[in-house]
Amino acid sequence: MSKPASSDRNEPSALKALNRRAEAILRARPAYKEMVDFYLVIFRRQIEWRSRLEVHPETVSAEQAAKCLTEGTPLAERFDPGIVPDSLLELWGEMKTVFGHGNDVLRQAVEKIDDAEKAGGFVPGTWLSEQRPGRGELVADAARLIGIDEPILASLAHAVTYPHWELVSQGWLPERRLDEWKRFRCPTCGGPPGLVEFRAESSSGVEGIKPAKRRFMHCSFCSSRWTVLPLKCPACGSSKSGDAKYLFTTDEKEWRIDFCKSCHHYMKAIDGDKVHGRVHVGLELLTAVHLDMLARDKDLKPLEVCA
Repeated sequence: MSKPASSDRNEPSALKALNRRAEAILRARPAYKEMVDFYLVIFRRQIEWRSRLEVHPETVSAEQAAKCLTEGTPLAERFDPGIVPDSLLELWGEMKTVFGHGNDVLRQAVEKIDDAEKAGGFVPGTWLSEQRPGRGELVADAARLIGIDEPILASLAHAVTYPHWELVSQGWLPERRLDEWKRFRCPTCGGPPGLVEFRAESSSGVEGIKPAKRRFMHCSFCSSRWTVLPLKCPACGSSKSGDAKYLFTTDEKEWRIDFCKSCHHYMKAIDGDKVHGRVHVGLELLTAVHLDMLARDKDLKPLEVCA
């Protein structure tokens, strides 16, 4: 399998959804305009390149997937995602141009990566194909070798690997299988969730009864989306009454911060019913940095740091 057959057909609708969401965010939070304008170019490239990317993941049957989900084993720990280094390198060449038109920090980072490659000490395609959640040493070692900050290198790598892993996720775990997975790490790649989303279940048809809200986790590494228990902490696992708390601002109806009173970890949470379409994790996280400031004022710790 090279990629899900639906990826080509979904490209125009995905681009429209991304643009609509960006417009809505900027109407509410115009201070993010410069950041959104820059990263929209990256997100659009990721979508437009889907039909050109090469991934050949190991075949996973419905029975094999169900077994992993029941056991709590992310598929990437058992099966080969089959991400082709040359495909990563090709997209990296495209992204270099985009980042080269960014700020001085990004331009210098790209130049240093090119210098390290020319010197023979760094092979971008191979290095990118080895990226996995929990393999932070890959970024740390390469950052020291190249001479750039880890968060910058992680951000550049994520821009290239994300759409490849997104295809792997779509091929391995269609959403119809994910009701069997109730854990907080990603069922595809094993990474931590990056964003919480709440959406109402379809109406039961009983008058006077509001549909219940389901709690979804979004993986920022591979785009997987799955349901979890509504009041359990993803950091320490506490489900004790009174530990699940949240913060919000009165001028943002769709956003809040979910945190645990016991371990003080937090995640940013969005009400999907107020978004009018599927959320784009990268765009949502980039334009909610002000919520991190709110959490920091309360001495809360992020479950995952966004590069």
